[in-house]
Amino acid sequence: MSVSSIPLKSAFFTSKAWRKKAIPIAISVIGVFALLLLILLSIASSNTEFFDNYFIWLYAANVVIGVCLTLVILTLVIVIGVRWYRGHFGTRLIAKLAMIFALVGIVPGLILYGVSLQFVSRSIETWFDVKIESALNSGLELGRVTLRIAQEEILAEGNFIADQVVQVPAGSTSDQVGTMIMKIRNQFGIQEVSLFNIQRNLILTSELRPKKYLPAPSAEVVAEAFSKKGITFLDQIEMQDGQRGYQVRAIVPIVRKKPILGKLDSNKDAEDKYFLQLVRILPSPVAKNIFAVESAYSEYQEKSLGRAGLRKMFVGTLTLTLFFALFVAITLALLLGRQLARPLLMLLKGTQAVAQGDLSPKPELDTGDELGMLTRQFNVMTRQLADTRTSLQESKAFLERVLGSLTAGVCIFDQRYNVVSSNAGADRIFGQDLTYLDGKPLSTSPALMEFEEAIKEGFSTMKLAVTGAQDNPAVQISHQKTPVWQKQVQLHTTNEFENELGITLFVRGTELTEDLRMVVFDDITDVVSAQRSIAWSEVARRLAHEIKNPLTPIQLSAERLQHKLSGKLSPEQEEMMNRSTETIISQVQAMKEMVNDFRDFAKTPTPQLKAVSINTLTSEILELYEGSPLRTQLDPRCPEIMGDPTQLRQVIHNLLQNAQDATLEGPHPGEAVEVKTELVPYGEQNGTEQKAVRLTISDSGVGFPAKILARAFEPYVTTKSKGTGLGLAVVKKIIDDHSAKIEIRNRMQGAEVVGAQVSILFMNLAKEAA
Repeated sequence: MSVSSIPLKSAFFTSKAWRKKAIPIAISVIGVFALLLLILLSIASSNTEFFDNYFIWLYAANVVIGVCLTLVILTLVIVIGVRWYRGHFGTRLIAKLAMIFALVGIVPGLILYGVSLQFVSRSIETWFDVKIESALNSGLELGRVTLRIAQEEILAEGNFIADQVVQVPAGSTSDQVGTMIMKIRNQFGIQEVSLFNIQRNLILTSELRPKKYLPAPSAEVVAEAFSKKGITFLDQIEMQDGQRGYQVRAIVPIVRKKPILGKLDSNKDAEDKYFLQLVRILPSPVAKNIFAVESAYSEYQEKSLGRAGLRKMFVGTLTLTLFFALFVAITLALLLGRQLARPLLMLLKGTQAVAQGDLSPKPELDTGDELGMLTRQFNVMTRQLADTRTSLQESKAFLERVLGSLTAGVCIFDQRYNVVSSNAGADRIFGQDLTYLDGKPLSTSPALMEFEEAIKEGFSTMKLAVTGAQDNPAVQISHQKTPVWQKQVQLHTTNEFENELGITLFVRGTELTEDLRMVVFDDITDVVSAQRSIAWSEVARRLAHEIKNPLTPIQLSAERLQHKLSGKLSPEQEEMMNRSTETIISQVQAMKEMVNDFRDFAKTPTPQLKAVSINTLTSEILELYEGSPLRTQLDPRCPEIMGDPTQLRQVIHNLLQNAQDATLEGPHPGEAVEVKTELVPYGEQNGTEQKAVRLTISDSGVGFPAKILARAFEPYVTTKSKGTGLGLAVVKKIIDDHSAKIEIRNRMQGAEVVGAQVSILFMNLAKEAA
């Protein structure tokens, strides 16, 4: 045992909780033992064997329990006296009830004790009479004689049957012998006759049911039967009605002599040995009477031997019963006294609990008087208060559920900008659990330092605006409501890590109280990207219109100039003119291609959707790239999708060309571009699993920098030295028009970038559309 555990246990035994529990535990334990001892004493008085074996222990336990009951009664009296002296509420009522119940239990108990003591002392002497013992002996002897006669009769009948079997002429069949035995058995009224050979094998039996006959006795019993010319047994059996009975059984030997054939000395005979087993069941009334006499005689002898001890046991039982009755009377007084004082005690404790804020409903007491009605009214009052508080808590919980289901992030801060609370939307936007920041500033997480600085700046700006408005009454009237600031915040704009891309937040903040501030923010990264794409579309449309008009005249003028001056200049001048003209024409053609790209991006035609097999379409396009290093893995389970074949061809061509260019610029230009299709699940709807077709194109290039990866689908964002940066933007627009999703990411091998991967998820399947 450790040293630290000793003070803990001593403190427990000296605590009020232990003192309150000690007496009820002791009362319960002693009461159970007293009741158990009374049961054992009643069993001992009717069971002489049990009485003889455990008399000393029962008598000692009787004394110990009696002393313990006396000590418990004295302890209860002392406890009531101490509580009375200290003025505990309800003690006077409990003391009066204890005295009344004690008198009610003791006075009648003493009268019954005296009368019962005299009655038991005299009754025990009358139980043991000489005439009763003589009658029991005679009845027992009569039963023994009856059983002995039954054994002799069945043995004589068995010998008679054996003699008849011996006299059967040689050559008689077993059926003839069996018929004779059955006739004799019916004459004597024997229940079962069985004939066995010396090897104890059954030859014949009167029992018609197979395997229901009594088995052959052991070899030792058979040998004894042959040596004694027959033996009998008396067995106790259980009858069909469940009662006990007697069965008389006889084993009778049979020795048949027959001459030995083929021998010179024909005066000698061989012996064939058999034995009979006869079974007779005594009549049920005879067996029942024999058992009754034996039981009565045995019980009489047992009680006669323990006469003096039995008297002591009965006196002890009566004494213990008296103490137990007194113990129960005082215990009931305490319990009923508490029941009567309970309404008042409950009101007292209820008022103390309400004062401490505990509004839980108290048990209502249906006593049928004013005290019970008072407790019910008190509970009505506390219940109304509890309902009001519960309603407030439910409102709070509802508000928390609403905040938890919002897609917008909500954070509440104290004066020092420590996090007080946050919702699931904030966790989703920042990609981390903010609950661990409760009571801490956002700057605890390095990724949130920019956001903390932004909200501090926002609240500082709001305070300046509010302070400036106090000097202008007109402005002050318009700011009577709670002031709110709002701003757009760009986070992680210089971050070089792929898993922490820049996001754009629209943030609004206000002060809830003097100590609490609330900030609500939405992730508008996709909105900003869409707005930028729309703006670029408009710019591209205008540029295509303005640039395309003068391109054709420029090209025609250069060609006409070349045609007019051809043959009129010196060879050197004509070569320079041809070279300049070709340069102008080629640049004009490049400008036209760029203008066409602008036009395609600015106004992509509406897709004409129809059922398309993505595997078939991909295979047709890959035929055009025959000879290029490609690795395909097309899932045959992919169903048809709803799409525009022309636009989807443009998408796949663009992605394949980009993948080949990136692979050639990478460290392994000979690696194959991987094209893969597969059928994947992406959710459930009405209990049915939803599936989609995914097209993945992977290269082995150098990948994308984090800044480019975050804006890869925006116009004019490219890593190529030559190119307009409109390829992926056009692809993104076509995929959006097909209600599909596109994702681009770097392929990682540990911490190293080994290429890029573009995945397209087609969720509009042809079967679902049909």
